[in-house]
Amino acid sequence: MIQLFQQRDFGDKINTTFQYITQNFRSLGVSLLYIVGPVALMAGIASGVMQSNIFDLGKTAEDAGRDSSAPFAVGYALALSFFSPAFWITMLFSLLAILAVSLATYAHMKVYARKTQPNAPTSFTGTVDISVAEVWEEMQPLIGRGVLISVLSAIISFIATMFFVIPGVYVGIVLSLGLVVTTFEGTDFGETWNRCFALIRDKWWSTFGLIIVMGIISAVVGMIFSVPAGIIGILTGMKLLPNITSFWLILGNVIATVGGTLLRALIYVAIGFQYTNLVERQEGRGLLSAIDSIGTSPTQPRASDEGTY
Repeated sequence: MIQLFQQRDFGDKINTTFQYITQNFRSLGVSLLYIVGPVALMAGIASGVMQSNIFDLGKTAEDAGRDSSAPFAVGYALALSFFSPAFWITMLFSLLAILAVSLATYAHMKVYARKTQPNAPTSFTGTVDISVAEVWEEMQPLIGRGVLISVLSAIISFIATMFFVIPGVYVGIVLSLGLVVTTFEGTDFGETWNRCFALIRDKWWSTFGLIIVMGIISAVVGMIFSVPAGIIGILTGMKLLPNITSFWLILGNVIATVGGTLLRALIYVAIGFQYTNLVERQEGRGLLSAIDSIGTSPTQPRASDEGTY
C-alpha cells in the first residue's frame, strides 16, 4: 500500500502516481467510467455533431464557390456552426467532464487515505477495496464547492493574465491545488485560496514542473484515442470518403473525448500527491499518524497469521 501523506521529491511523485494508478487501476478506472463516462460521452457526441455540421458547410461552400456572395454566406454559416447549440453543449459538457474527473480522482484518493490509515481494516491480500458507491458518496458534497471554486479560479486567473500573462500563470498554478484542498479539508473558496498560497510557498516551480510533465505524458498517451477521429478527418478532407456519415464522425469524437478525459486522471493523481507532499512537509500529518499508531494492535489479522490452535 502507498502512504499518501509522505515527503517526496520530484521523481518520486511521478513514480508514485503511476504506482497508485497501477495498484488501483480497477477501482479508479471503474469509478471514472461510471461517474465521468456519461458526461464525457455527451461531450463527445456534441463534438461529433459539430464536426459533422462543419463538413456539411464545407460541401455547401464548395458547391457555391462560383457565386459572388458565397464568401459572405460561408462566413455566416461557419459563425452559426461555432455558436450553434452543439458548440455550447460541447463546451458545457467538456468543462463538466474535466471537473468530474478531477473530483472523482481526489474522492478516490481520500477514500484510499482513510482506508490505509494505521490499523484500518484491509483485505487479506493487503489491497484496498474501493467501490464506485464509496467514491460517489465522497464526491457528492464536493460538486457545488467544486463548481464554485473552478469558476472563480478561472475568472481570477483570466483577470491576472491580463497583467502581462505571468501573474495569470502564477495564480493558475497556485489554484491548481484548489479542488484537492477542498476535497481533503472541506474548505470554502476563501479558505481554499489561503490554503493554496500557504501550501505552495517555496514550491511553486516544482508544482509547475509536475503539471507540465504529467500534462505532456497525458497528451502523448491520449493521442492513441485521437487516431480514429484523425483518420476519418484526413480521409474526408482528401475526399477519399465522400459519403461518410455523421455516425462515424461522432464515434471518432466520442473515442477521443472519453479517452482523453479519463486520461486526465494522471494529472490529478500527481497533483494529489503534490498536495499530500506539501502538507507532510509543513505539518507532518503522516508522521504524526504513524506515531499515534505505535503500540496499537491491528484490527484484522494479516494473511500470514495462522491463528490459534
